[in-house]
Amino acid sequence: MVVAGFSFPYRVDVLKRTRSFKDLEPDALEALIESAATCAVEAGQALFRIGDPFGDVVYILYAGHMRQRWRSGDEHDVPLGDMLALANYLDRAPHGSTAEAVTDCALLGLTSSALQQLEQDYPALYNCLHRIMTRKLRARHPTRDVNRGALAQPVRSVMTSPIATGAPHMTLRDALCMMQERHIGSLVVMGHGNQLLGVLTHADLAEAMLLHQATPNDPIHQAMQRPPTVKPETPLWQVQDLQQQQRAKYVVVVEQGTPIGIVSQTDILGTLITSPGTLLPHINQAQSSRELAGLKARLAAEAAEIREANHWARSSVRFLSETHRAIQRRVIDLTLNEMAREGQPPLPFAVLIMGSGGRKEMLLDPDQDNGLIIADDPKAHEPDVQAWFQHFGERLNTQLAEVGYRLCLGDIMARNPQYRHTLTGWKQEIDAMVERPTEAAARRSNIFFDFDTLYGDDSLTADLWRHILDRVQDNRRLLMRMAEDDARGRPALGMFNQLVATSRDATGAHIDLKRNGLRLIADATRTLALHKGIGVQNTTDRLAALVRAGIFTESFSASVVDAYDALLDLLLHHQIQQAQDGVPVDTRLDPKSLTEQSRIRLRLAMRLVKRLQERLQQTFGVNVYY
Repeated sequence: MVVAGFSFPYRVDVLKRTRSFKDLEPDALEALIESAATCAVEAGQALFRIGDPFGDVVYILYAGHMRQRWRSGDEHDVPLGDMLALANYLDRAPHGSTAEAVTDCALLGLTSSALQQLEQDYPALYNCLHRIMTRKLRARHPTRDVNRGALAQPVRSVMTSPIATGAPHMTLRDALCMMQERHIGSLVVMGHGNQLLGVLTHADLAEAMLLHQATPNDPIHQAMQRPPTVKPETPLWQVQDLQQQQRAKYVVVVEQGTPIGIVSQTDILGTLITSPGTLLPHINQAQSSRELAGLKARLAAEAAEIREANHWARSSVRFLSETHRAIQRRVIDLTLNEMAREGQPPLPFAVLIMGSGGRKEMLLDPDQDNGLIIADDPKAHEPDVQAWFQHFGERLNTQLAEVGYRLCLGDIMARNPQYRHTLTGWKQEIDAMVERPTEAAARRSNIFFDFDTLYGDDSLTADLWRHILDRVQDNRRLLMRMAEDDARGRPALGMFNQLVATSRDATGAHIDLKRNGLRLIADATRTLALHKGIGVQNTTDRLAALVRAGIFTESFSASVVDAYDALLDLLLHHQIQQAQDGVPVDTRLDPKSLTEQSRIRLRLAMRLVKRLQERLQQTFGVNVYY
């Protein structure tokens, strides 16, 4: 039984001590409390039950002991300050759980309209809700069997030891020289008695010099970051979780208070790549397209293993992408070997990989999105040179198709002259898109501006990226066009934020997780990253960079990252099941096939996609929904 009008004092002080509201600004918290009604639930009574219609009220537990139970049988204690019925506020669906008072409980109740108004009036509360939604997304993250496989081994077995160290008063110049001489990416800063003070990376050096006007003679303690630490016996999956949660590239291994090693995200990826049973060690030994096709056919089984051993889908997808890229690089090697009889490449070149391949976000069945940059040279336009690269592009696309990479329906491939230019030619193409930002140019930009070097001379790619960032960053017309192109897609949500199907056919109703979820996040982060001159391609890396650039708060970025991860995980699981069933993989998911927990996860993720689009609208003044 819910008893309304219950009065209790000191609500601000109590809520300020809870996990949900401890960082909320006092004026926002006071406004929230003033807008709420008070109520009480007696011991043994339910606040709501499974199947009850949403009563248009979101509750905050203020005092007492309450438990929440799901249809699956899972149950947990509700922490003080937690928000109940938040998912229902997002989609107006009936309650999917029962909340029952173990002892007499006191709660605050906010109507949907009151909460919506508070979100508009108080950005801090808006961010607070993102943190709570992120926590709920993580709580519904599927359990993984992490006690086996490469990530079950202790960090001691893969850490770099001994560590390179520097004193806190070492200059930035000396630190950079040491890192360059030793070919290392980090320096552990140690104080008196081997006390760990921090870690200095190349990124820290660049940020100090470019953003904080540090000089080469400034001490490194002004630029270092405080790293997370673990014990030597910590399993790698816990280290990976720590890196993901704290956005830390490096973790320091400490034994009895003394740093003894360091491990990076690259170290963990390398461990996965070289672990027994993975395909990567076999790819470079393949001597034909047929062998590579056989290896690619084993990717679904490997993906299932990697997904089960990783807490985060984005880590599994990064590994899958590295495998795809390794197969494609080997195809290029074999193509060049076959063409050696016709002569060596007449000029330096780079093979570009675009789209999900450039972002390192490929799943099981990506198509081809590639192109060529040819070095500037007076003979670059000679007929025989043009003919060689035309032949190379055609052979490459054909052999990639033989291995199992579908030809791009939009012909975004190296065989197409529109995607095969000299460096100067590419720059002219970019200039044309910037100067005449048509709808077609915006659509092309949203595909092309994820490119990365797949093979060849990376300096050509880096030069082209510098040109793009210089021309696009301040070109609001093109960025607005790109935002408009993104806005043509919609998350799979109805008028009241309930999940809705985005397509129907003879097999039923489906939600396209790529078109109506993942692509929208990738498009929005790409546009905002270009707006701030950020050159990284991976979506989660762009989100982290947008926090450093002051575009997003840490909590908002974390919520979008978790939504992206949830969508990746649902799609990867869907494609693995399709591959195991022997049917072609796709990106369309039947929501009825999901468990209740997965539907809640998907609903929350789509809500966060919508919020990201709203941020894009605010930045460029674009109408998100037509």
